[in-house]
Amino acid sequence: MRRSTAVMPPKYAMTLMSVILAGFAVIGVANLIKVSHTPQGLTLASAVVSCCYVLQMAHCSPSARGRLQVVNRRFPWTLALQALLSLSPVLFLGHQSGALAGFLAGACTVLLRAKLAYALFGVINVAVLVTALATGDDLFTAAFMVLSCASIGLITTALSRLVDLVTELHRRREESAWVAVSRERVRFTQDLHDLFSYSLSAITLKTELANRLIGKDDAQARQELSESLAITRAALADVRTVVHGRRSLRLVDEVELSKRVLDSAGIEMTTEGDFRHIEPRVGNVLAVVLREAVTNMLRHSRATRCEITLATTCDGQLRQLELTVANDGVSGPAADGPHVASESQHGGSGLEHMAARAGQVGGSLRTESVDGWFVLVVRVPALRPPAAPPVTVATSPTTFEHLSSGPEHGL
Repeated sequence: MRRSTAVMPPKYAMTLMSVILAGFAVIGVANLIKVSHTPQGLTLASAVVSCCYVLQMAHCSPSARGRLQVVNRRFPWTLALQALLSLSPVLFLGHQSGALAGFLAGACTVLLRAKLAYALFGVINVAVLVTALATGDDLFTAAFMVLSCASIGLITTALSRLVDLVTELHRRREESAWVAVSRERVRFTQDLHDLFSYSLSAITLKTELANRLIGKDDAQARQELSESLAITRAALADVRTVVHGRRSLRLVDEVELSKRVLDSAGIEMTTEGDFRHIEPRVGNVLAVVLREAVTNMLRHSRATRCEITLATTCDGQLRQLELTVANDGVSGPAADGPHVASESQHGGSGLEHMAARAGQVGGSLRTESVDGWFVLVVRVPALRPPAAPPVTVATSPTTFEHLSSGPEHGL
């Protein structure tokens, strides 16, 4: 697979900057050699330019600049050392180098705050002009020195910013890749939770029931084991869809499966509403919430009756679907009234998980206890109107005002 070259790698940007700055350093050495033909002058010029080049690379490289910042946040010592080295040719050779002055001007713009940096940039260029005239250069040569200093300083600044931008871009890309992987892990975990918490509860329930029926009602025991096997196969198929990211639940299927599971647990279930004509994304969320609600009912309650209702409500111009799951399994002296979405008394996190699922499509979740009944209500926007008028599916709908607790049935 051919590697994409759309984005410059940080190493390539650093190499490009180091080569260009090395070229300017060679020009600076050549200019100093022109005014001093002695071996001492050649040695001094090479040493000075080499030291300035090393300091310049340290000031312009993001990694080296970061290490220097740990030692001293304002870089006065390294910048002061570079300024002293830039002035040394004037003191020892009687001539200045536009390349070294340009390096210094560029280092100021990279390391210092904007106002101070560009003020020093101007001061350095004025100093180059004054020094050139003071050392006997004509006006044309002095102007050329100033032009060289300004150009090299601006090029150095641009190259340093280029390296910073390329490095930051690659860092952001790595962070984006990490965030994408983390989101996929969360999705995978949530999907597995949605699938297995319910499927394993249903399989456990039916297996225990079949075990109690063996020798008493073998036909019913075989029926329970067959349904348990069907749930196992369905869970295996769901795992494959989760791996490929194609999992989608249908609310009507979840209602039918919930009825079979609750019947096995001895819980009478009634339904009301049209569970078929729902926008797929909203239906998937409601199916997940229903699955989690039934799982919590089997784990944490002693319910004997369960009612599942789907209704359409209007909040202004916004149409919403309201799924209500109620059961008479409230145990202990639970106070009536609304509750936050938590399961602190059971140590679980199912209600927070359901609230998060509803929030993915702009919905909300609330729970309350009413006359010994635990009521969970989920509201989500109806993103698409139903294709047919609501149809009553259940045979015996009831209202919460006249609900009464039946005989307790433990799992």
